[in-house]
Amino acid sequence: MATELRVKETIARRKRSVEPQRGRPPEALLGALLVADGVLSELDIDRVLVAQQETGLRFGEAARSLGLVEEHHVRTALAVQFNYPHTIDGTSFDARLFAACDPFGPQTEALRVLRSELTLRWFNERHKTLAVVSARAGVGCSSIAANLAVAFAQVGERTLLIDANLRSPRQADLFGVGGSAGLTGVLGGRVSIKEAISRVMGFDRLSVLAAGPGVPNPQELLSRVPFSYAMETLPSGFDIVIVDTPPVLDCADAQIIAAHAGGCLLVARRHVTRLNDISRCKRRLEPSNAAVLGLVINE
Repeated sequence: MATELRVKETIARRKRSVEPQRGRPPEALLGALLVADGVLSELDIDRVLVAQQETGLRFGEAARSLGLVEEHHVRTALAVQFNYPHTIDGTSFDARLFAACDPFGPQTEALRVLRSELTLRWFNERHKTLAVVSARAGVGCSSIAANLAVAFAQVGERTLLIDANLRSPRQADLFGVGGSAGLTGVLGGRVSIKEAISRVMGFDRLSVLAAGPGVPNPQELLSRVPFSYAMETLPSGFDIVIVDTPPVLDCADAQIIAAHAGGCLLVARRHVTRLNDISRCKRRLEPSNAAVLGLVINE
């Protein structure tokens, strides 16, 4: 709770520092944010402005040339200025959430390409749900699902990430959400769907439905009416629903989930996933009638 309050106070302070500057040039907004973060002083701002006049550099570049800021300071301030959600000091996200922790890195840029492809080829009024699947464990399926959910939230889509991997859940740890009965609580009738969903701190458009406590019969729970009902009704409150799944070749859970989602994205890892396993995975998914939209090669 204390961490959440610190994060909210930091965001509020940054926004207050920008509001009075509306209508001024972008460098004035950027400078105000860097001052609010304690990175620059008002005297530093004057030095940067003089350097800009002499060199013609942008504000951030001029500040870096003077040794007053580092690249990550400028990028963080720009993300706040342009309302681009990302992690800030004090959050408890896992480093594997590169879309949140390193929003300007090469991995995140590649993820944006994937996001664009999925937007063009799948997501629309009829298709809001996508299952992320893999043939075997250990290829980063959960990480891709989580980062994809972050990427869609960053462009303003109301996004829900469901951890339907009831055998080896990951999303609660990745996002630092806990204390909820999760999906198993919903399927067991202990809590409502609304009570089980957690909002992700710092991301107004991102919510997570964690897997919840372990159960001895995950496949049976996923085969029952409550899961069908959840998969049918949840998309009405969101623009994008991403579902993390257990490995296709290890159990039948992913087939059930893919059938409800209607579409799936296959994840493999370079030099780890065998071509034969990918072929077997696709054959396993055929009875679900889910569209296999593509293959992501995880490094």
